Amino acid sequence: MSWNVPSARIERRAQRISDPIARLRYLRQAMRAAANRRPVWHWLAPVVLALAAIPLASDTNLRAHLNSVPAPTQRTASQPDVWLVEQTSQYEVYSNGLRIERRFEVANEPRWYALMERGSAAATGPSRSEPMGIVFHITESDQAPFEAEQNRNLKRLGRDLLLYARSKRAYHFVIDRFGRVFRVVVESDVANHAGHSVWADTRWTYLSLNASFLGVAFEASTRTDEPPMNQAQLHAAKILVAMLADKYHLSPQNCVTHAQVSVNPSNMRIGWHTDWGTGFPFQELGLPNNYESPNPALSIFGFEYDDSYRTATGPDLWRGITSAEEQMRESAAQHGMTLTAYRTSLQKKYRQAISALRERSGTEEN
Repeated sequence: MSWNVPSARIERRAQRISDPIARLRYLRQAMRAAANRRPVWHWLAPVVLALAAIPLASDTNLRAHLNSVPAPTQRTASQPDVWLVEQTSQYEVYSNGLRIERRFEVANEPRWYALMERGSAAATGPSRSEPMGIVFHITESDQAPFEAEQNRNLKRLGRDLLLYARSKRAYHFVIDRFGRVFRVVVESDVANHAGHSVWADTRWTYLSLNASFLGVAFEASTRTDEPPMNQAQLHAAKILVAMLADKYHLSPQNCVTHAQVSVNPSNMRIGWHTDWGTGFPFQELGLPNNYESPNPALSIFGFEYDDSYRTATGPDLWRGITSAEEQMRESAAQHGMTLTAYRTSLQKKYRQAISALRERSGTEEN
């Protein structure tokens, strides 16, 4: 397994960032993220040279520029203040009782993505290197009955899942069936967990959420009679979400399920993946019922859905679908267009937005 980030990739991405301050920030982020990788010295020197080639602004200008980048929604008074208590190479412990296991931790490409103004088809917003939300997943991995007699099989299956997730850089965190929280991809890096996806808050639209959102997966399967989350996992998820929300000032409205954000651009339908299409315990985790949020893939970009998506999802989620469809109908009327014509124009805007983001980031969508 390689622990290296090719210098050519970092240099290519840096060259595509026209703003010298933003470029400097990206290079610093890439170097920080690479500090724990082995070996690094063979590619670190070119990056240092690239840093030296950037004309530096004064500290005052640098602070002014960074402060101009909007921060995520500030935490509310009801959210706890969670801090790191202890850290070793094997685990981390936090003040709310959270313990994160680090034995399967791996690095990936440093996170760096462009924000897009809601309603715009151009990547006109600033770039960011911190997450804006969480996408919750189900691993759909092999399962054994959750019984004491199956303890050996349960541990083996959990380890196999973690090894697979690490090899694929699949999630940032996995919560196993015993309620243990494992970090897989380090939080400063991109994880391959959301692929083609769409979400939006009141200001920004997010496409391809691998970089902009953290991926949290529950070791579970919808193909068994057991519920996809047990009490140990529920408790672990609650304190993990509390830590992440406090650390990154995440908006509660940006903590959503894979079934809400996954899309298929080839047929312009939502629900390419449908995990947590029903039954996610938002309120038990201290979050609003985001199933009821109008689905932005429909309301902003005119995506559609089919019968299989309806079958795989629950009534709570469909409140959000219904709200999004109502918004589309109202907007179509305001523009003096039929719903079909308006949907076509929204789908065109999605393709333009994807193209704009690709051009700005210089990377292909996963």
